[in-house]
Amino acid sequence: MTHQLHENIMYDGREKTMFSFPGIPEDHPRIIELTDKQIWAKGEARMLSSACWRGYVGTWEIKDGRLYLLKLERDYELLGDEPLFADWVSEELTIIVEPVFEGLKVGLYGHETIEKVSIKRGLVVGQR
Repeated sequence: MTHQLHENIMYDGREKTMFSFPGIPEDHPRIIELTDKQIWAKGEARMLSSACWRGYVGTWEIKDGRLYLLKLERDYELLGDEPLFADWVSEELTIIVEPVFEGLKVGLYGHETIEKVSIKRGLVVGQR
C-alpha cells in the first residue's frame, strides 16, 4: 500500500503532523465534498493520487483536552471560520513530535519521535 500524506495538527501550540487519519462524517452540514467546478475555480485539480485515498488533508488541533477540525484541503472543505469539535473521533492518534527530516510528509521511517494521544468522542482520554 502507498504511504499516505500526513494530516496536520496543532499540538502543544506548535504545528506538527500525524500519522493518523481520522475520518470525517459524511453527513455533517459544515463538511462538503467539492464539485470539479468548485475545485477548478480555486485553480486546482481533483486529487488523483494513491498517496491520499481519503481525498483530503485535514488540519486538526488539540486544545483544552478536545480535538478540533480546523481545515480541510483537496476534495473537501470545512465551512465557516470556527473550529469544529470532532466528537465523531474515537481512536489513538500518532503525532510526529520530531520528524526524521523535513520534506514530503508520508509514512513513518522508524526514527521519528512520536506521541500517542487517545481520543474518545473528541476528548483526550490518555497520552503516552
